[in-house]
Amino acid sequence: MSDPGPPAAAAPVAQPSRVSGGFIAVYVLAYLGLYVAVMTPLLASLAIRLQEIDPSGKEAALGLVIGVGTLVNILIGPVIGLLSDNTTFRLGRRRPWMLAGMPVLVAGAVLAAVLASVPGVLLGYVVAQVGLSCMMTPLMAVMPDQVPEEQRGKVGGLLGFTAQIAGVGGFQLAGALGGSPLPLFLVPALIACAAVLVLVVVMRDRPLPEAERRPLDLRGLVRDLTFDPRRHRDFAWTWLGRFLVQFSLMFLSTYQLYFLTDHLGYELAEVTGLLALTGGVGLVMTSVGAVVSGYLSDRLRRRKLFIYLAAACFAAGFVIVAFAGSFVSVLVGSQFILFGAGVFGAVDLAVVNDVLPNRESEAGKYMSLAGVASALPQSAAPVVAPLILAIGGGGNYLLLFLVAAGVAIAGGWTVRQVKGVR
Repeated sequence: MSDPGPPAAAAPVAQPSRVSGGFIAVYVLAYLGLYVAVMTPLLASLAIRLQEIDPSGKEAALGLVIGVGTLVNILIGPVIGLLSDNTTFRLGRRRPWMLAGMPVLVAGAVLAAVLASVPGVLLGYVVAQVGLSCMMTPLMAVMPDQVPEEQRGKVGGLLGFTAQIAGVGGFQLAGALGGSPLPLFLVPALIACAAVLVLVVVMRDRPLPEAERRPLDLRGLVRDLTFDPRRHRDFAWTWLGRFLVQFSLMFLSTYQLYFLTDHLGYELAEVTGLLALTGGVGLVMTSVGAVVSGYLSDRLRRRKLFIYLAAACFAAGFVIVAFAGSFVSVLVGSQFILFGAGVFGAVDLAVVNDVLPNRESEAGKYMSLAGVASALPQSAAPVVAPLILAIGGGGNYLLLFLVAAGVAIAGGWTVRQVKGVR
């Protein structure tokens, strides 16, 4: 194999103008609303629904539904990103796809709620993932499209804890809706549609000039959905770090409900309240971690230090949870993890935007590929976790969370290889 040579030099591109506080607020609101539809099924709705349908096989069913649904998201996300980069509609490149995803998301939510079988829930979740991909992929591309480098840490900090707020909201919804299937799935979907619709109405979205539209064919589509990690090494290392950190987090977020019920002996009726308490307290930790680290990383023009800090917090938190004998210990360990998630979520998003190749013409493609690094663990972790849990006779949560700590440390280390940021 021939030497690929040095990484391709990034061509200078014009920076977007500074964005207003009003735009940032609407953009964060759209992210938050969409994450309500992402996190509520992952953390509560699916686990509750599958326990009702198949109590004895709930762990395997949960892994199957989340794994297959997320795999669909992974496969379709880059396609949506590439198509949105190449969209010439008068509405713009990003808005048509956000609008198209809304009815699909709602349809999937209804199917998951009304079909009383594991295959039925799987079908609904897959349809919902298609809708989410149509909305999330162009939403991520709005940041490199419209936010300049000097504001990316700040915006990334605000976006970095939206998933945590959505997680807390998801548990609160699950408790407030009393476990009724249709509201559990439909209400988060409607919240997402309403929040994204506000952004669609107020944002400016430049359509691609017809003269710049690239013809697409099957061979070209496959080629355009990949990138050469040897030429774009900074992006490749950033992708790997994001994947590893999200992989470790999925071990806790996917199985924390069953950890509390099956390992620590809490009743299901108690667990939604306990997890809402964990998320509520953690919301403060995540918010502080995200906003402060995003602001400081912009002011200091340093990103790596904060990624290392996040990885250390993840490792400490997972070790505490691994040896937890009560909810109090889980609560303490979770706060380390949630603080680290806030720091990582803010600064990693800024790093991705800093090293994004071909920002002007292919932002949708590369942001969707970065999104794959976050989504792929949702598919892989539920497959790997039961294998780890089965070691030693089953229920080996100690090993599961110690593995998560090691994976998080590895994810933080990868930023050391990124040359384009300090």
